[in-house]
Amino acid sequence: MNQLYDRMMAVYEGRAEQPVVFQPRIKHWYDVNLVTGTLPKKYQGQFLDEIYQSLNVAPREVWCPGGSGSDLGGYLPLTVKESDEVEVWVRQAQGLYYEADESDYIITEYRTPKGAIRQIQRRTEHGTSLYNSEYFLKDVKDIEVFKYVLQDRQYLWNQRRFEWGMTRYQETLPLRLQLQHSPLMWLIVRLMGFQRTVVMLWRHPKEMEELLQLLEEEFFKMLNVCQGKPIVEISFGDNMHHDMCTPPLFKKYVIPFYQRAMAQVHKMGMYGTSHWDGYIKQLLPLAKDTHLDGLECVTPLPQGDVTLAEIKKGLGDMFLRDGIPAVLMCPWSTLTSLEKHVQRVLKLFHPRLILGISDLLPANGDIRRIRFIDQIVKEFNAKL
Repeated sequence: MNQLYDRMMAVYEGRAEQPVVFQPRIKHWYDVNLVTGTLPKKYQGQFLDEIYQSLNVAPREVWCPGGSGSDLGGYLPLTVKESDEVEVWVRQAQGLYYEADESDYIITEYRTPKGAIRQIQRRTEHGTSLYNSEYFLKDVKDIEVFKYVLQDRQYLWNQRRFEWGMTRYQETLPLRLQLQHSPLMWLIVRLMGFQRTVVMLWRHPKEMEELLQLLEEEFFKMLNVCQGKPIVEISFGDNMHHDMCTPPLFKKYVIPFYQRAMAQVHKMGMYGTSHWDGYIKQLLPLAKDTHLDGLECVTPLPQGDVTLAEIKKGLGDMFLRDGIPAVLMCPWSTLTSLEKHVQRVLKLFHPRLILGISDLLPANGDIRRIRFIDQIVKEFNAKL
């Protein structure tokens, strides 16, 4: 076990007086600048993990190769296997909408004896991510088809990807497994969209309650696959935002799920975190009720809607990963404001802190500021 590994484990375990780990998320910056040919000359020809080595900071999103459009890219995911009765058709479309370029849209269909459901995703400007222009679930009939899809779906441990990461990082990084959004956010972000989810909860409460229960059962299928594996952290990719998941919805659907899931996570000797990268001022007072061990990507002012003091109060004994607003990494933000903010984060959250950027280094961010922050962290650690 090397020094970095031990320092990260100290945060998970709540050990005091350990030096701060700086683990910025730079994959988006790397992906976009790689595609556009604008990587700084010194980093041209380097892979992402090599840039982390050059910067001399803790790597992130590097455990396994990730694909375009995947929020799981770089973190170890489980593999999904559908039943023989479910056909999955994927095709790229040209000219589907006005001014669509070749391969702009990716259409995915599930075809089953119960019927078919379809989603359409569009590539972002530089092709490094995807967003939905059409969701799988549009009405009650689609829910029935999706229930058929899920009934025999399997989740498998990806041994090949695991071994690839273990070979490179087993002595450096505690293993983090990335899971799906929690059931309500899974519907909102991936399956149904915000407006339709809210309307369907009002118009078809029975069917939606059954679907949410089924999605929770899917989570426990995933967790069962994790049993006995050398996982340290299980991360829920929730993208939490209080305008999408209001406090009443959070109390009714999210907190009970988290509590049940975290009981299983802790029983397996693992830690659980969630990705809260939206406006969360109304949800932070409820964070401690989730039984999560930490929150990732909580974004303070001037980019988010909460102060550092409010984050500290909301987290209680939970740890924070990140804490530096991404806007402070852009050239128009002064180094003085960045330094002042970083010093404040270190003072407030150490030792319950893995410092990083909330949410990530922007494509037009200044990579040199990573070294600037790293020097601040080293000076802070030297005084411990």
